[in-house]
Amino acid sequence: MSIERTHGAESTAIEKRLEELISHARFGAALDLIAEIQSGGALPAELGRSITLARCRALLGLGRWREVAEAAERVLEELYAHEPGDKKAILEFHIAAGRAVWRIGRPSRAEEHFRAAYHISRWDFEDLEGMLRSRNLLGLCFLSAGEIQRAVGEFVRGQLQARGAGLYHEEANFSLNLSIALAKLGQFEQSDYELNRARSLFGERGHSRGKVQTRLCLGQRLRIQGDLRGAETQVRGALSEAEEHGFEREHVIALEYLGDVALDRYDNQTAIERYDQGLLLAERLAPEGDLIPELCRRLAEVHVRIGEPNRALITCERGLRVARRINDRFEEAATCRVMAMANQILGHRERALRVAREGIQLLRKLEAGYELMRMLVWSGEALLAGGDAEERRAGRDYLWEARSLAMTMNLDRWVERIEKVLGVELQPAPPSQARRSGTAQARPDRADPDCFRFGIVTQDPRIVELIRILDRAAASRLPILILGERGCGKELLARAAHELGERRNRPFVVGRCASLPEGHLDADLFGQDRVVGLGTGATRAGLFEAANGGEIYLDEVSELLVGAQAKLLRVIEMGELRRVGAAGVRQVDVRVIAASTRDLASLVRRGLFRDDLYYRLNGIRLEMPPLRDRADDIELIGRYVLGLSCAQAKKEVALTEEAWAELRVHTWPGNVQELKASIERTVALAQDGDRIGPELVPIRPTRRSTGRAPSPHRSSARSENRSERDQILMALRAHDGNQSEAARSLGNMKRTTLLYKMKKLDIRPEEYGSTA
Repeated sequence: MSIERTHGAESTAIEKRLEELISHARFGAALDLIAEIQSGGALPAELGRSITLARCRALLGLGRWREVAEAAERVLEELYAHEPGDKKAILEFHIAAGRAVWRIGRPSRAEEHFRAAYHISRWDFEDLEGMLRSRNLLGLCFLSAGEIQRAVGEFVRGQLQARGAGLYHEEANFSLNLSIALAKLGQFEQSDYELNRARSLFGERGHSRGKVQTRLCLGQRLRIQGDLRGAETQVRGALSEAEEHGFEREHVIALEYLGDVALDRYDNQTAIERYDQGLLLAERLAPEGDLIPELCRRLAEVHVRIGEPNRALITCERGLRVARRINDRFEEAATCRVMAMANQILGHRERALRVAREGIQLLRKLEAGYELMRMLVWSGEALLAGGDAEERRAGRDYLWEARSLAMTMNLDRWVERIEKVLGVELQPAPPSQARRSGTAQARPDRADPDCFRFGIVTQDPRIVELIRILDRAAASRLPILILGERGCGKELLARAAHELGERRNRPFVVGRCASLPEGHLDADLFGQDRVVGLGTGATRAGLFEAANGGEIYLDEVSELLVGAQAKLLRVIEMGELRRVGAAGVRQVDVRVIAASTRDLASLVRRGLFRDDLYYRLNGIRLEMPPLRDRADDIELIGRYVLGLSCAQAKKEVALTEEAWAELRVHTWPGNVQELKASIERTVALAQDGDRIGPELVPIRPTRRSTGRAPSPHRSSARSENRSERDQILMALRAHDGNQSEAARSLGNMKRTTLLYKMKKLDIRPEEYGSTA
C-alpha cells in the first residue's frame, strides 16, 4: 500500500492506527506498518519522531529490550542536545528508555528515567495523569526487580494522589498493582481489600482490560485459598473476555492460571496443555518477556510430577535465562523450589538441599511470604525424610516457620498440611543419634541410658546429673540457661529439657541469635506489622509467636543487642511482646531456654549484657563440661560415631590402639562436633577393611601430648610452642578473654603480636571463653 506523507489528517490517521494496534498487543502488525511507512523515504521530523516512539513501544511489547534501550537513549541525547524544549517527546522517550533498561537488569538507570519523566510531568506540564503513569511504572520496575516493599510504597502514594484528584481509572490501576504486590508479600487480607477496590472502580467505568485483569487476580486468589471451582469460573470468564477484546497478554495469563487450577487438581495432562498453549503465545508476544519464566517454572513442576526431572531442569534453565536477563529476581528465587524437586528425584539430594537453601535466602530477602512458605515446606519435608538427627531438627525448624507464615496469611489448608507433618514428627520420639534411619546403633555399654535417650553419648557423672536436674524441674516454668563451649552439646541438652517437660507436645522453636541478620533481628524474634499509612513492612509472626504454648531455644543469647535484650526481658516477665511497627502488645506463653558460649556474668560486669535479664535467665543454670575435661567420653563417643559412620558408608574400618591414644590426648577445641567430623572423615577416606593408625587420623595439631616419636629438633620446637601456648591461654583466661589486657600482662606485648601468635598456635575462642 502506498502511503502519502502529509502533515495533516493522514499523519493523525497513521498515529491513530499504530496506537490501536499497540493497545491490542498486535506488535508485529505495528512493526510491519512502520516498516511500510519508512520504506517510502524521509518523513517530517515530528511524524518521524512519533513513528520512532511507536516502534519503541512495539519492540517493548515483543521483549526486544536492548534495541529499545539503544534507540530511546540515542533519541534522548539528540533531543537534549538540539531540541531541549520539546518536553513532550523527552517525556515519552524517558518512559520508553526506562521500561527497556529496567528489563535488561539496570534498575537504577530505569529509576532515573522514570523519575525524570515524573518531574517533567509535574513541573513542565502540571500533568497529574503523567505523574501517576511514571509513578506506576516505577512501582512495577521495583516489583519485577524483587524490591516489593519499595513497589508497595510507590503504589500507595500513587493511589492516594489519584484518589485525591478524582482520577478513578488511575486509582484502580494502582489498587490492582498494589493487590498483586501485597499478595507476593503474603499479605492476602490487605491484597483482597485492594483487589475489591479495583474491581469496583473498573466495573463502575466499564474498563474492559481492567475488569479482565481483576478477574484473573481474583481467580488466582481463590485457587490459593483452595476454591478451585470458583477460581476456574473467574479465569474462564477472563479468558473469554480477553479473546473477545484481543487482549493477548491477559489471554496468556488466563491460560497460565487455568494450568495452575489443573495442577492443583492433579490433572497433569490438562496442566501441560494449558502451559504449552500459554508458552507458545507468550513467545510470539514477547520472547524475552516476564511471562516466559513464570510459564517455564510451572511447566517444569508438572514435568517433576510425571517423573521427567531432566526435562524439568532444562525447562527451568530456559526460564532462568530470561529471568536473569530481565532482572526478575522473584521468578529466579521461586524457580529454586522446582529445581530442588527435580534434583531430589534424580538422586542429587545434597544439590537439591543446597538449591533450596539458596531459594530460601533469596525469598527472605524479597520478603515473598507465600513462595517462601512453599519453599520452607518442601525443604522441611525433605530434611525430615533424611533420617539424620541434625537434618530432622532443621526440617522441623523450617516447618514451624512455614506454619507461622501460613497462619499469618490465613491459609488454613496449608496450616493443616504442615501440622499433619509436624504431628507425626512430634510423637514422643525424642531426637537421638540412635534413631538414624538405616544406621541405628545399640547404646554403648558404658553410656548412660537416661542421657542416651536424648542423643547424648556419655558416662560423665556431671552430664548425668544435668539430665536429673532437668527431670526434677520438668514441671517448672523457670527459664533455663545453658553455658558451654561450641560443639559440646548444648542444643541436645535443650531438647532434652523440652522432651522431659510438660510442653513436650507443643512447639520447640530454635532461634540462633548469632546468625540472625542484625537489621532484622527484632522482626525475626518478635514479629513485624505493616506500617499503617505507608503500605510498607511485611506483616509476619516472629519466632516467639511460633513458639507460643511451647519453648524457644535461643542459641548465643549473648549476641542480642540491648534493645532486643529489653524485649526479651518483657516476654519472660510479663508474657508480652510488641511486633516491630505495631502499637499494641500480644500475649504469648513461652518458656525460654537460652545458651551461650560466653561467660554472661563477665559480660554483665563489663556492661555488655543487662544484669536484670541475666538474673531472669539464670533460673536453672546448667554448665556443659568441654570434651577435653571428659577423657573417658572421648573413646566412648568416638567408637559410637565410628559404628554409625561405617554403617552409613557400608565399610568395615577400625582404629588401632595407637590411634585411640592419639584421640584421647587431643584437646578437642571443637568438642564433640570436631571429634565427630574427624571420625567421619577418617571413614570416608578409608578403604573397606582398613585399620587406621594415628598418622591417618585427621585432627588439628592442638594435642596435650603425642603418641608419635618426633625428631629431637621437632620435639624441642613443639615443647617451646606448647609452653608459649599455655602461657597465652592462661593470660587470656585470667582476663576473661580480653586480648588487650592479656597482651599487657605478657610483658607489655602488642595486641597485634598477640593476635599473630594466637593464629600461629591455633588458639581458638572456645579454649579461653569470651573474646574482646
